[in-house]
Amino acid sequence: MDDEGHKRMYCSSKSRSLISIAILVIIILQTNLLKAHAHAIVEINNVSSDDGYVVLHLYENKTSFKKFNPDRIYKKVATKGKTIIPINDYHEGDIAIFVYHDENSDEEFNTSIFWTPKEGYAYSNSYIPTSIPKYEEALFRLEHGVAVNLELIY
Repeated sequence: MDDEGHKRMYCSSKSRSLISIAILVIIILQTNLLKAHAHAIVEINNVSSDDGYVVLHLYENKTSFKKFNPDRIYKKVATKGKTIIPINDYHEGDIAIFVYHDENSDEEFNTSIFWTPKEGYAYSNSYIPTSIPKYEEALFRLEHGVAVNLELIY
């Protein structure tokens, strides 16, 4: 191989290395940006199957909670075991959360005639209502960057 061919081969391998490093840096930055973008994450544990969606209702006040009219709704494809939902549009404050596993994808929390749940559900504060749910019992302080863990009950 002549000197010119050796230089071309050396330059092309150097270029490939630089491109590989640039791609790696972009991937790392993108991953960190995605993590930084979420103000908080909600980890929903005990998801029974991959069927349907996990739906999270965020309530900012007692009135919306009583009317079952959430201020924000988040929906994510269910992942058996644990489903993670990022909260990107709410920084921090006093809220209540209701989450359910919409296994049949009908966009409703299915219950029997006596409000016995047919799908997995959870409230913030590990609150399990024995009658009409109370906002004060589910109320907690969402803090920026702090994960919220909820366990579905079936």
